[in-house]
Amino acid sequence: MPIGRFVPSQELKASPQHYLKHVVDSGEPCYITEDGKAKAVLMDINRYNQLMDLVEEAESPKGGDVGDETRKLASVRTILKRSSRVIRPRR
Repeated sequence: MPIGRFVPSQELKASPQHYLKHVVDSGEPCYITEDGKAKAVLMDINRYNQLMDLVEEAESPKGGDVGDETRKLASVRTILKRSSRVIRPRR
């Protein structure tokens, strides 16, 4: 059973800052539901990065098949860092 809150999408739309604060302060995710079914997860960025590190470690080839430079370029975190540079907040 997942730990965290189940939040209807309409409730999240009404007060997103409340749920964002909960996620950051508690470290527990919020499961966003629509019509009673889980649709998305809102989680703290630090926890997300930990999970991505685990995924990368599990998916990375063992041994000398791939060099460090290639592994660095293909990492999820590197892709996210590059994409975050492109995203600009609305004014």
